[in-house]
Amino acid sequence: MFIGSRIKARRKELGLTQTELGQRVHKSSQVISNWERGYTTGIAAEDLQQLATALATDINFFVLNAYTTTSKAMNTDHIHMSNIQETANDRRLDSLIAEYPHLDEKSKDIIDAIVALSKKE
Repeated sequence: MFIGSRIKARRKELGLTQTELGQRVHKSSQVISNWERGYTTGIAAEDLQQLATALATDINFFVLNAYTTTSKAMNTDHIHMSNIQETANDRRLDSLIAEYPHLDEKSKDIIDAIVALSKKE
C-alpha cells in the first residue's frame, strides 16, 4: 500500500512513534499501525488531511507517491512531478478531498460507489 509506506516513512523522518502520531490525529497506535501496514483500506479524506497536518506535509504527499510509482513501473520516468501537480485532475482531486468531509452521507455513498465501480473495470 503506497499510502501506508508514506505515512511510516514520514513519521520516522520526524522521529515520531505510532503512539505520538496517533495522539496528533486522535487515533490509537493500533489504527496507525494498520494504516502503515496496509491492513486498513480506504483511509477517510478527513483522516488523510489530519495526517498531512500532523506530519507537516501536504495531502498530495500521499497521493503523488502512487503516480510516481506507477510512472516508474511503466518506465515513464520522464514525467516530472511538477507537471503532475499542475494537472486539472489534481485540482479536481484536491477540491473533492476538501469538500468530502462536508458532504451528506448520501453524497459520500455516491462517490464511494463510483470509486468501487471504477476499480472493477
